[in-house]
Amino acid sequence: MASLSRSQVQERNRATVLDVARREFLRDGYVATSVAAVAREAGFTTGIVYSSFGSKADLALAVLDVLQAEQIGALGDSVAGVADAEEVLARVRGWAAAATASGWVRFELELLLDTIHDPRLAAAQAARQAAAVEQATVVVRSIVPGGSTDDETLEVLAEAAVDYAIGVAIRQVTNRDASPDRFLRFIGPLVAAVSG
Repeated sequence: MASLSRSQVQERNRATVLDVARREFLRDGYVATSVAAVAREAGFTTGIVYSSFGSKADLALAVLDVLQAEQIGALGDSVAGVADAEEVLARVRGWAAAATASGWVRFELELLLDTIHDPRLAAAQAARQAAAVEQATVVVRSIVPGGSTDDETLEVLAEAAVDYAIGVAIRQVTNRDASPDRFLRFIGPLVAAVSG
């Protein structure tokens, strides 16, 4: 068996740290999770964590990049090929409940609040939110028949959905009863119109 190159070892270590950090951040949140705890659970020194990611915040951003792509991908998968507007909304509701229960929302909010005064990290967060709108636009486009709605309208719908989801997620941190249901009822006719 051939030994791994230095870059392969570094990539393997990075993937391990990312996986462990994801688990720790989702379980305990950003604030309560330390780099030392991630390193210990991964079986590494804190030096390996820092050399792989630079800082706790950069590690958290890397985890969030993966989570965001997975979560929005899961949303897209759940509504793919569904033509009935009520079924689309039911699937979005189910996805939202699962995403909130995963710990993603609390983790992301804690990171945002902890890094808001760092211009580099705030810019990275803004870029992630812009990417979320782009990813959500792909999902919206997948449920709208081709050519029935212009691209700008689809982007506005996706941005509104992302903005509302962020707002509900923030409310759910302190109020478990906060729900996307009112918004979903509000946009129901719009979903029916653009997907019909």
